[in-house]
Amino acid sequence: MKTVIWDFNGTIVDDTEVCLEIENQMLKKRGMKGDYTLEEYRDLFCFPVIEYYKKIGYTFEKETYEEVSVEFNDAYNEAFPSFRIVPGALELMKKAKEKGYRNVILSATRQDMLELEVKILGVESYFDELIGIDDDLAFSKVEHAKEWMKKSNVNPKDCMYLGDTLHDLECAQALGIDNTILIACGHQSYQVLKKEWDNVLHTLYEVTL
Repeated sequence: MKTVIWDFNGTIVDDTEVCLEIENQMLKKRGMKGDYTLEEYRDLFCFPVIEYYKKIGYTFEKETYEEVSVEFNDAYNEAFPSFRIVPGALELMKKAKEKGYRNVILSATRQDMLELEVKILGVESYFDELIGIDDDLAFSKVEHAKEWMKKSNVNPKDCMYLGDTLHDLECAQALGIDNTILIACGHQSYQVLKKEWDNVLHTLYEVTL
């Protein structure tokens, strides 16, 4: 059986602009530069997220990364019911299901929130497994990916990995998956992705299963 491994944020959930809006508001509240454009955001964003926060001015001298994360996550969770699915994602997950492929989400979202958010989007029936993380700090999902691969009896050669960041590429490589497609419609720009990987597309409509 072939398996399609999906990243969640920016690949399935169209949340990039709202993330930027929340972050700009948080920066302004602290008297920091809070007028980043979407283009600037996509060029600056990276994993681990704490390094991205440092890029945009946080020093974590007066507050911790954990405190900043809680504030962001509270605002994000409040906004989530208004989010839409990334254009092309629903059609692609339906097509994969029709072909008899296994759809799996691998996300840096906390497990219980991932399960809730997939239900809110109404796409839970398309996925065979949801793999999130244990906390809200958006640290690496690589170890969770490795653990899942060990217990799932999935051959990496039978997998396709779809993501929107270089961290997705890192996860795919950790799993031994060569068939990785990065989609420049989420949290990192085409230029950033293309510097590290050849197989970069602009939209999910361009993906061939």
